[in-house]
Amino acid sequence: MSQRASDNRITKLAASIPAGLRATLCYAFAMAWTKGLAMLTVPLLTRMLSPAEFGRLELLSSAAEIGGLVAGAGLVDTLFRFASAPGKDGRQAAARIVGLSLLIAAIGIIAVALFAPAIARAMPLSTPTRDIVLLGIAVAVEAAIGVPLGWLRMHQRAGAFAGLSVLRATLQAGLVVALVTSGYGIEGVLWAGCATCLIIASLLTARQIKETGIAIAPAASLRMLAYGLPLIGSGFASFVLGTADRWLLAGSVSAESLGQYALAAKIAMVVALLAQPFELWWYPQRLGLIHTREGLARSSRVVSAGAAGLLCAGAATALIGPWLISIMAPVSYAPARTMVPFLVVALVLQLLSSMANAGCYARNTSNVTMAVTGVAAAITLGLYLLLIPVYGVNGAIAATVAGQAIRLVIFAVISHRTVPLAWPLRHLAVVAIAACATGAAPLLGSTVLGIAGLVLTSLVAMPVILGRRDASGLARDLVRRLCRQDKPNLPVSA
Repeated sequence: MSQRASDNRITKLAASIPAGLRATLCYAFAMAWTKGLAMLTVPLLTRMLSPAEFGRLELLSSAAEIGGLVAGAGLVDTLFRFASAPGKDGRQAAARIVGLSLLIAAIGIIAVALFAPAIARAMPLSTPTRDIVLLGIAVAVEAAIGVPLGWLRMHQRAGAFAGLSVLRATLQAGLVVALVTSGYGIEGVLWAGCATCLIIASLLTARQIKETGIAIAPAASLRMLAYGLPLIGSGFASFVLGTADRWLLAGSVSAESLGQYALAAKIAMVVALLAQPFELWWYPQRLGLIHTREGLARSSRVVSAGAAGLLCAGAATALIGPWLISIMAPVSYAPARTMVPFLVVALVLQLLSSMANAGCYARNTSNVTMAVTGVAAAITLGLYLLLIPVYGVNGAIAATVAGQAIRLVIFAVISHRTVPLAWPLRHLAVVAIAACATGAAPLLGSTVLGIAGLVLTSLVAMPVILGRRDASGLARDLVRRLCRQDKPNLPVSA
């Protein structure tokens, strides 16, 4: 009986948590596990691989990003757009998208087998053909993984999404450790990724076919590709804003410097890890709430809280990032420490753009999204070509920050015309200033300043996160609640 009573209490407690918070907690656990395991492999890789080898691995990861954009064909966003209808219509659209993803995966694997030698010769750093084949197979099946996971997110199945994500991360991390410690180096990392992607794609595809079936519908596929393909262009533009600088750096700096830059970028990605649970919960449902006044009000509250939380996450990452490098990597990677705060700024600007672009995605086509990102990417590419040959890694960082800032401004202006969200700009500006002061502390060598700045950033951001615009009003409410709790229960006289 006691065990049953305990189980009932746990069930009631879980049921009392709002659905959105439960989903966010599941996503947070999954992301913490997956990214945490990936971060735990970094010390192993930095000790088993030289900075030059680490730089070559980063270049291969960048190549995978390019291939993933093509193989993905914007199908996850297409799923959100066309399969959101309830019942049979939604399942039918999903079946067609699943069929399309498998067709693209098959074409991708054939293309890799045919063109791997040519791709290997075109790489700016020496790369064996076998590495390209392993990487290409993993990339080709990525859409067959992304579409079923997107279906789970659409239908608020955060638990299933978390379980599958944890399985994938655990399997891949285990294989990486086993193969790298056995002396396989970069090839071991690629074998681990390829094997994991094939196993998870098979499991997810079988599960998805049971639920929605699979269909090949040429006419519907063309319509879906017409929506998804422009997102590839937008994705390429995002690639320019993200990791394209590695290709230009490979011809302008040493492989060791590229490896140090790659490590700093991985550490800076902690801020994206901290923001991802919010994104996974909010993004699939945000377009369904912008057509009513109540939905706009809720969207304004949610994205404002998300922006404030993101600034806090950026401040924390910029503060602890250099310290993480000092304990995770050998001295040969030390120059990466000073790069982290600036790369965090670029990532925060990128994530803020994603929060501010709902109005662009609400249109019937994705051309606006592609155009905005394309303009920012063209400017950034020009800055890369101008700055990298002269300033090397520092030029790449400056160009990336400038490009992400331009993208954020354009997205915010255009999106506001379609979806006029009420952003607490002045309050967020104060949070941003406090976050920047926190991020500057490691560069000044002041731990006390950094801790004080992080505490200040959190305090200033808290009213927005809790849905209050005024800190003083929040403070008054807290004082009143404390006073009510401390007030003694006086007996009532007869």
